[in-house]
Amino acid sequence: MARPATFASALTLSTIALASRAYLRLTTKKYEVNGLPILLDALRIAHDGKGKGKAIEGLEIEGDTSQLSRRGIVTLCNHNSVCDDPMMWSLMPLSNYFPFATPSHTCRNSRWTLGASDILFTKPLHSKFFDLGQVIETHRGGGIFQPAVDRAVKLLQDGSWVHIFPEGKVNQEPTNPQGGLFRFKWGIGRIIMDSKIMPEIIPIWISGFDQLLDERRGWPKPVPRPGAKISITVGQPLTSRIEPLVKAWRELADREVGTVGVGGEWKQEPHNEDRVNVVSNLGNVGEVQREIRSRGDLSEGKERDVRIKITEMLQEGLAQLGKTVEEKEGRFEKGLWSQSTQWIQRI
Repeated sequence: MARPATFASALTLSTIALASRAYLRLTTKKYEVNGLPILLDALRIAHDGKGKGKAIEGLEIEGDTSQLSRRGIVTLCNHNSVCDDPMMWSLMPLSNYFPFATPSHTCRNSRWTLGASDILFTKPLHSKFFDLGQVIETHRGGGIFQPAVDRAVKLLQDGSWVHIFPEGKVNQEPTNPQGGLFRFKWGIGRIIMDSKIMPEIIPIWISGFDQLLDERRGWPKPVPRPGAKISITVGQPLTSRIEPLVKAWRELADREVGTVGVGGEWKQEPHNEDRVNVVSNLGNVGEVQREIRSRGDLSEGKERDVRIKITEMLQEGLAQLGKTVEEKEGRFEKGLWSQSTQWIQRI
């Protein structure tokens, strides 16, 4: 379950998002957002058809349609710079943030994401800040079945929005001269396949953020550079492509003892009375199956196969969106570096 909305969290989210919005609109040569209504429709936020939020009147009573029941949302995006999050959320309408919306609306309609413990949660003050900013502390080396990933799965059950950078690291020309997306981490596959309610899966492609914080930049290193040409494109959902694979995994999971991580739970209760003796003989089934899944051995390795296939299809879908955006930018025609496509694939 998502935690109750707080004023402190809404204020943190709103301050950072509004500051990012102001900076990008004032300092960039170009700032372009495409496809925002797709995301707003998934969030059930009212808009004018162009992605601009409508005035939220009577929000506390009945005007906030986003508080109605909805399924969880997973957004995935290429990782273009260290400032992608939070600056990419400048795309959201002003009506999403305090003081233009209530704290509950702001928290409900802001993303949750995963952040490395050894980078973001190194001091008590930093930990508090990122926690208020809806970042889940994740431990490197902890694997995709650690409690942080369980929590992300549980958030989807509550209709929350979870955002992932599946590449797991910044992807720019200096570190990846051949271009193309880095291989996606399997965590995103696990988050989607273990959600009891199939989430809406929406790809987002960002371009130009590497001009804000180029990995080769000098002093002052933390300050985003002006003059960038920014575009943020929300693509069509990938849900229908992935859902058959999730159903295949669910059929496998139903044959196992216990919850096997589905719903972010590792309970050892059997699905039926015939398996009670099996449970008593195995002991803590939940922890046993966490270990088995970590090794990729659950269901004779079929669980691992499904997880890999889901992850590969997500990467393919995001790459297709990126290629469309970069073609419009003229990157291929001009022979520029591409994050969606390797050089060898362009020959």
